[in-house]
Amino acid sequence: MTDYLNLPSLDYPDMRLTLFLVLLFCMPTQALTVITGNSFEHYNLEGGLEYRLQASPDRPQMNTDWEVARDTLTFGFNPDNLWIRFAVRNTSSETQNLILDFPYPLLDEVDVYIKDESGNETLHQLGDTRPASAQKIQHPHLLADFRLPAMSEHQIIVRVKTEATLNVPLTLWAQSAFVSSSVRTTVFDMMMYGILVGIALYHLLLFAQLREPSYFWYSAFLITLVSIFAYFQGYINAYAFESLRRHSNHFLSWSYALVALSCIFYIQRTLDLPRSRPGYSKALNAVIASGVILAIAAMYIPYSLSIKLLTGYAIFATLVVISSQAIRVLDQYEPAYYGFSASAFLLIGMGITILEKTGLIVSTPVTRSAGDVGFTIMAIFYALLLSQRMRWEQHKRHKAELAVRLSNAELLQTQQKLNKKLDVLVRERTVELEKTNEQLHQASITDPLTGLFNRRHFDQEFQRLHQDATYDGSSLSLILLDIDHFKAINDHYGHPAGDACLIDIANRIQSVAKNFDAVCARYGGEEFIILMADEDLSTARAAAQTLLSLIREVPVSVSGHSIRVTASIGVIARQPGSSDETDTLLKAADELLYQAKSQGRDQICSPESTNVPL
Repeated sequence: MTDYLNLPSLDYPDMRLTLFLVLLFCMPTQALTVITGNSFEHYNLEGGLEYRLQASPDRPQMNTDWEVARDTLTFGFNPDNLWIRFAVRNTSSETQNLILDFPYPLLDEVDVYIKDESGNETLHQLGDTRPASAQKIQHPHLLADFRLPAMSEHQIIVRVKTEATLNVPLTLWAQSAFVSSSVRTTVFDMMMYGILVGIALYHLLLFAQLREPSYFWYSAFLITLVSIFAYFQGYINAYAFESLRRHSNHFLSWSYALVALSCIFYIQRTLDLPRSRPGYSKALNAVIASGVILAIAAMYIPYSLSIKLLTGYAIFATLVVISSQAIRVLDQYEPAYYGFSASAFLLIGMGITILEKTGLIVSTPVTRSAGDVGFTIMAIFYALLLSQRMRWEQHKRHKAELAVRLSNAELLQTQQKLNKKLDVLVRERTVELEKTNEQLHQASITDPLTGLFNRRHFDQEFQRLHQDATYDGSSLSLILLDIDHFKAINDHYGHPAGDACLIDIANRIQSVAKNFDAVCARYGGEEFIILMADEDLSTARAAAQTLLSLIREVPVSVSGHSIRVTASIGVIARQPGSSDETDTLLKAADELLYQAKSQGRDQICSPESTNVPL
């Protein structure tokens, strides 16, 4: 190319202008030429690039119409073949090793034709749908390297064809500068991924210990989101197995579905949406279902269609999640502030990254790492969301427990008062019951007329005292008394007078027996019996004599009548043997009583005064 033109002198201005216009329109179009001098490091290929969009993959002729780019080549979803051309000139005195870098790695087919001044042409076939072995340099970006001799120029033509978004940012690097920049970028990315995966594994351990599903969904969300981010940065296709690389389109669709599922389940639990906002919870469940359906459908529909659907789904799911967080912020639910802030940082970081990748903003270390930083801040804020939710629930539980304690204290005071009243009432009722039971017991063992023990109780006591006497070798004494001519008293004075006589005689018996360890009972109609423990015959006979005299000498006064009463008494005393029975002693006493009656009544019969066999 001529640096300047030698023209004959022109005296007329109109002729000069006409000649200038003729030369301007007749000169062939010159593509952008990048000058690589001694200090060259990199150059962002943006404005000035010549490009051409056409449906055919055939290389266009050089003299066809080419358009000039004003900025980074970005065409959205465009199925055409994009052709780009430019030149590279080495003005230094040494051969330069250069690398043409495509930072956006999700391009299906990239053909780079490099033609030297001798007409020799080298072809680099790149792209994420082509085998990794076909690409010379294994790197997350698509790279074409070439050597540019000193003081020479190469023509470069590029063809790009993709079913995803047709975004083609280009950077020409000196090899040493590219290696240095790539190492820094990779170290930064790996550090970010390591931090995020570490956070995910930590929360996975918390899930294993605490069995709280929120920890599991948070871990799953981080891991799937790291996978998506690594996919868009080219790490998945660059370093994955060839089989996975061939199915990378399906990997993206399922990753979208899984990240939506884990994120939504996490948001639903941490923001308590099923209980507080059931409508939004149902909408989020619908988003999960649609994501799974879309992932399945993506396996059978063209990628050009599925990637558009996935993009729309990602935007829609993001809006639904953010709106759910926003509505909980409006509900003044404190944990939602962290979730909403996390989404805001992620959107800002990803927005800057997309703008940088598409060339809409200047590529700097800050813009290149904005997505990683936004992603990391989002992960931290989501972790804070979970911890804040735990603190919120703990605070609510604490308030509830405090209210329960206060309520329990009031209930306890009320219960104590009621218990005191109940204790008093129970004691009163217990005393009454004991009195009643005692009365019932006394009624069950007492003769209702005379107040002496009845025959059933006497028999029980006789058995007990008989066993004791048998055991310790002591003696038992029986006094069996029968009122003489009692039937005549009933017939002459009436039954009330007879009852009065029985009561009076019983009182006299008790007055005599109180000086002894004795059991007094009404044994029959007008029969009474006294059982004396550990007393000999002489003592028993003396007591019987006292009783007989008391009955004989003191008449019974009944309704103005003075009734003279006598009694017949049988007295027996003995030391029971182990084979003896109570009936034997009772029979002996009864025979003595019968003998006293047969001998004229009003007397005492005992073994020492009779020949009654024992």
